[in-house]
Amino acid sequence: MIALLPNTDGVPKARLSDRALEALIRREGAYVHPRLVKEGWVDLEALEALGHVEVAELHPLPGERVFVPTRAGWAVLEVA
Repeated sequence: MIALLPNTDGVPKARLSDRALEALIRREGAYVHPRLVKEGWVDLEALEALGHVEVAELHPLPGERVFVPTRAGWAVLEVA
């Protein structure tokens, strides 16, 4: 499952469009940080319609790749 987090320290590795992220969620499922839901970055019902989604407070380890929302889509970050 992929991890969707609010802004975190890390090294940008790639950018994804909303459609590309939706395809990943359909294929792999996602953990969503509750702050993304609270701040309106994601629509939980729409994500749940795509596949398995869990809301969880996550603390990724250095080196893990996470997905962070940006104004232009989503950034893939390698956690520092």
